[in-house]
This record gives sequence, C-alpha cells and structure tokens, in this order.
Amino acid sequence: MLSKIRRTKIVCTIGPATSNRRIIEKLARAGMDCARLNFSHGNPAEHLRVIREVREISKRLRSPIAIMQDLPGPKIRVGKIAGGSVELRKGATVALTTSETMGDSHKLPVGPKDLPKYVLPGSTIFLSDGSIRLRVSETTDTDIICKCEIGGLLLSGKGVNIPQLKQTFETFTDRDKEFLSFGLEHGIDFVAVSFVRTAKDIRTVQSFIRERSSENKAPLVVAKIEKKDAISNLDEIVRESDAVMVARGDLGVENPVEEVPVLQKMVISKCNANAVPVITATQILESMVTNPSPTRAEVSDIANAIFDGTDALMLSEETAVGKYPIECVQVLDRVSLIAEEQLLSKASGSNLEAPSFGRVQDAVSKAVSQISVDVQAKAIVSPLDDGELIQKISRFRQGPVIVGISDQERILRRGKIIWGLSPVRTRKTTTSLRDLLDTSVEALLKEKIIKTGDRIVAVRDKLKLSRQTGIMLFVAEATGKERKAQTLAG
Repeated sequence: MLSKIRRTKIVCTIGPATSNRRIIEKLARAGMDCARLNFSHGNPAEHLRVIREVREISKRLRSPIAIMQDLPGPKIRVGKIAGGSVELRKGATVALTTSETMGDSHKLPVGPKDLPKYVLPGSTIFLSDGSIRLRVSETTDTDIICKCEIGGLLLSGKGVNIPQLKQTFETFTDRDKEFLSFGLEHGIDFVAVSFVRTAKDIRTVQSFIRERSSENKAPLVVAKIEKKDAISNLDEIVRESDAVMVARGDLGVENPVEEVPVLQKMVISKCNANAVPVITATQILESMVTNPSPTRAEVSDIANAIFDGTDALMLSEETAVGKYPIECVQVLDRVSLIAEEQLLSKASGSNLEAPSFGRVQDAVSKAVSQISVDVQAKAIVSPLDDGELIQKISRFRQGPVIVGISDQERILRRGKIIWGLSPVRTRKTTTSLRDLLDTSVEALLKEKIIKTGDRIVAVRDKLKLSRQTGIMLFVAEATGKERKAQTLAG
C-alpha cells in the first residue's frame, strides 16, 4: 500500500498562469511545498503581491509554504534585431557589440557595456539556447568579433551563453543586490544565485545577506549549477551552499547535451554525500505546458531523479505560463509516491556511506537511520534548529517519516526542500528530553503521522544538560495517554 506522505518536495514557479490567489491555493492543496519567484521576469510590485498571497494561504491552510527568490544574475541577451529576426550563416563573420545599434546579420547588440574585456579569443559563444554557435576571433573595447560555426534563425531577445569568462566577471550584479534587498525586506526563505562559478560567488551573496539580516531571519542560499566552471569547482560550491539546484537548461547549453544525465547524477551524489539538499530543475514536465498529460519519457526522468537522490523537483514554465499547472503538480505527486515506494522497498539509502570526517554527527545520523528501521519506528523526530543533523539523516532515504519540530513558522518553512521531512509546529520546547518527547508525540498524534502504540526515534543535537553539549538519542512509544511518550531506550 502506498504511503500517503510524499517525501520528494515540489517547487512551483509562479507566473502569469498562476499568480492569482485562487490558483496559488489550488497549487498548495495539490502539493506545492515551495513557491519560486523568478526575478528575471515581472516587477517587485507583482512579486510582493504573490509573497503576501502565499503567506496568507499558508496561514489559512495551516501548512508552511516556503518562498524562493531566484535572482536573474548577469543574464546576457541579444538586443533588438531589425525585423525581429536574422538568419546567421555558417562561416560568416558577426560582431556582438555593446554599441547602441539595431541588429542585423553583421552586428548584434548585447550587454553589459564592459562585456568584451571579459571574453577570451578562441572561446565559444552560444546563442538561442545553444542552437547557434560562434567562435571568438578577437575583441575590441566595444565588439566581440566571431565566426559563425553553426548557423540558424536568431530572434530578438534570445539568450547568450559564454561558458568561458574571465574570473573577474561579476555574477552578483547591482540589479541582483536591489532585488535581494527587496527579498530580505519581505522575508523570503531561499535565494537562488544564478551563474555560480566558484564558492566565492556564494560567499559574496552570504556576506551581503549577513550585513542586512539577522541570522535567524536570513534566507538560505541556493547555488544554481548551470555553468561549466561550476562543474569544475563543484566540491567547494556544494560545501559552501545551503542547497543546490541542478539547472539543466543552461547546463545543457554549456556542456554537450549527452553529458547532462551524467552531470545531474554527479551533482546529486555529491550533495547527498555532503547532506546538502538538491533540487532538480528544467523541462521536468515540458510537454504539459500545452498538453494535459506527460510523456512516458518525462515520467521516467522524474522517477530516475528520485532514485538518484534528488530532494526536490522544480516546475518552471509548466506552472508559470503553462495551461495545466495544477495537473503538473498532481503528476509529480503521483509519480513521486510510486518512485519512493520502490526506493524505500530496496532500502537504497542504507548503502550510502557517510563521509569519513570523524564527525560525531555523521556517525550518529547513520546510526539513527539504521536504528529507526531496526525498531520499526514510524517517525524520526528532531528539532528543526538542528537542521544539519536532520539533513544528514534524510540522505539515507529510509522508511520512517522525518519530523522536524519547531514553534517558529520561518524555521518550519526552511525544511520544505528536504527529502522526507515533514515540518510540524509545536508549542515551545525546552532542553528537557521529556518535554521533547511529549511535545513530539502530542504534535504527531494531532497531525495523524503516528497513532497510539507507534514507536518514534527522538534525537537532539547540542542538547545542553548539566552544562554539557552532545547528541541525545532515545526510542519511545506513543502511549496516547495525555498524548505522552513511554521511553523504551536511550
């Protein structure tokens, strides 16, 4: 029998098709865990309206819904072309110019103004999602002179991808800073950073946040893996980030498309090993932008991402501009439940080895996962302020539901991209183990996650008792009597 609790999280991009309150609520009821606001489109006033509506709906449904702000980064686009399009022919010379001009087959306007000084002769430039390829011959103060290697029809406003840019090129732009300041003011939960190349890009954003936000209100930083340089520096980026997104669109432009499945598996694997939540994005259900049902290939792609270890799946055009946004979430919900049943039946996560860093948390997370299976626990419970420990437990992909408890809505929302985690609001807890157990049982019985007689494993990191700090692990059984727990072992 299928579990009614879906472990894989669903992120929905809110756009013209879904920006009204009625549709947002339908998305939430269908299973949306996190609403993504793409700041490459729309304006702050429109995004603020959505933020307020998501918060109001979350409160009314008594279910935490996270909000992710996706920064545009230094997105380079072709400017206006005479007649709206131009045919670029193989072998022709074409200049990408920062001068103000109308584009034609010889010159194409691009920005920013200082772009040429960051481009290396001999490097490759892709236009229109990679369908057109140019090779850089030389650069001037205003122009990037190229030879067309693969031609095609180019429309105004199409994207420009330059895999090799000098490291001094700033990816966190002034526009990003304005948008992020807006996001911090209105309490976003996650900020996705575009075109990350090194861990320094993440540290720059984190520093910007620390200067403007207290630690308990700061959003978590998500590194979007879409640049070739990001793959080269993946280990340090994963370690520096709060979460990672496999942005398969631009990743497939800057790398051979046949390598994308391998790169996806590699990114997910490294994130799992480091207990960093990972989101798989782009073309998840692309056919459903215009069709009411998915292709078999899309269903297989979703299931395989779950088997690989993704924490969340993100819908982009499907919910932003598509005709069937609610149906897309319902498809993800159904496919996830079936894939998770297969994943859990094979206990795949039990074979995952924790990194050998000699850290107590790594050993404990593995032990908690195994103990919960051995005692047939229905749930693993831990305070969400111990978020790092919960993420380490989650990566083992075992059967018991992971319950993160907190009395703070903001902390609960942070758990909405972690696989297997059910955030549950409780009354304020103390450092007392008995209080932790009884509070957990009370909340879990109320939410119908467990019933009387079910066993739970309770774990707390940095529990301060008698002036000592450590990890406390107990097995308890829900008695139902005054909603308390009977301690079986500790």
